[in-house]
Amino acid sequence: MAIYKSGEELMKEVRETKGFGDAVSFWSLGQAGILLKGKEEDGLLCIDPYLTSSIEESNPETEFKRAFPPVLNPAMLQDLDGVLVTHGHDDHLDLSTIKEIARVSESQFGIPAPLVTFVQEHLKNKDIYSAKDGEVFKIKGFKITPIPAAHTEYEKDSSGNHLFLGYLIEVNGIRIYHSGDTIVTPELIEVVKAFKPNVAFLPINGADFFRTSRGIIGNMNSREAADFAAAVGVDLLVPIHYDLFPNNRENPAYFVDYLFQHYPCQKFHMMVPGERFIYHK
Repeated sequence: MAIYKSGEELMKEVRETKGFGDAVSFWSLGQAGILLKGKEEDGLLCIDPYLTSSIEESNPETEFKRAFPPVLNPAMLQDLDGVLVTHGHDDHLDLSTIKEIARVSESQFGIPAPLVTFVQEHLKNKDIYSAKDGEVFKIKGFKITPIPAAHTEYEKDSSGNHLFLGYLIEVNGIRIYHSGDTIVTPELIEVVKAFKPNVAFLPINGADFFRTSRGIIGNMNSREAADFAAAVGVDLLVPIHYDLFPNNRENPAYFVDYLFQHYPCQKFHMMVPGERFIYHK
């Protein structure tokens, strides 16, 4: 797996990237990890960072082994203003990563409400937003609206709060949807279509009987992601959640071929870990 940039070289690029007009810069961290930057005053936001090897270190027998090393050490994210977590699976809520981010930065954390008590035990005295369906909050220049995700069904805790979330994000005139882990549902299409996202980060690893039988919970596949993007009117589609774990992949070439056959005018970009993309409206 190619890594475009990593370490201090990557962080230098992040610091030196400036946003002008209606634009947003983003970097792929691998799996579902995305780093977002608008104008300088908007700050720096990270979604679902898995920047360690904690899964395989805690369980050497696991089939979830990284195909490439982390593009950043979490301690390099001193300038981070916010972290959003979509749900509690270890490749999205990596305590080793967020504890180190909390140690080195003044970052605020957006955590699904059912997980807040658990996370607070590890991030003592840190500013944690209890993310709930439809309840808007801000982290510096980022306006964030949590919405439910179905992984692979909608699940709530005893208080009625969703365990799995996606995020609708507005910054510097750009509307972004990060789905987290989810399948497609009519409700999701309705909510995201109303948001009119310029950019959408969608999983394409899909699901099948044998992965499900081993406890691997699925997502939309490459066809569903393309169809969903067309249904909600996404301008730029960026696939995620297909690169890090060889046991839970779908060939991105299938995604590209399906777009070519069915949506030849759909803008998309396949990112390699550590790559920057600057989106202009």
